[in-house]
Amino acid sequence: MKKILLVTLVIFACSAMLMAQCYSANYYSNRNNTAGADQFVRIINPGTQGTPLTPSTHGSICADIYVFDSDQQMVECCHCPITANGLLALSVLNDLTAKPLTGFPAPNSGAIKIVSDLYSNCNETAPSPIPELLSWGTHIQQPVTSAFVTTEDEFQTAILTSDEQTFLGEACSFVQYLGSGKGICTCGSSPI
Repeated sequence: MKKILLVTLVIFACSAMLMAQCYSANYYSNRNNTAGADQFVRIINPGTQGTPLTPSTHGSICADIYVFDSDQQMVECCHCPITANGLLALSVLNDLTAKPLTGFPAPNSGAIKIVSDLYSNCNETAPSPIPELLSWGTHIQQPVTSAFVTTEDEFQTAILTSDEQTFLGEACSFVQYLGSGKGICTCGSSPI
């Protein structure tokens, strides 16, 4: 009951634009599994900023994506534009952890954060948050030693404090500068 109340309060706080901006968070696990199974992040733009019938960029939102390993180090970041009512599907293997700043093997598990960014800004190093995109992620679980199963859940909403917003932008800037081509995720090189 307490968990439901807490989630309801966070959602209410995030929906009240005057109170707070929000971001979405989830995890990936067993990336380096022996079955070679992939995980996917699916993001939709619910059309809160306009429709696809208006001028070409109206209604588009950018997904600023930040990927961390389980030791809290940012390993990749990028931004991906999504048109109103559009779907973006990203592979954990090929899009989000293919060029980690920390090198290979890529992290086996970690966290993924998504900030909905104003399309005219579209800058993961200096996000300009707006009402959010909706996101889901699949996970590779290993409930018994030799079997892998796939589960899926919705990203959770968290309040984006000014400190977290600054940290995400600055850490991403650092990762992209230091990486010399590494540390930059891609926007959907794999089929769903």
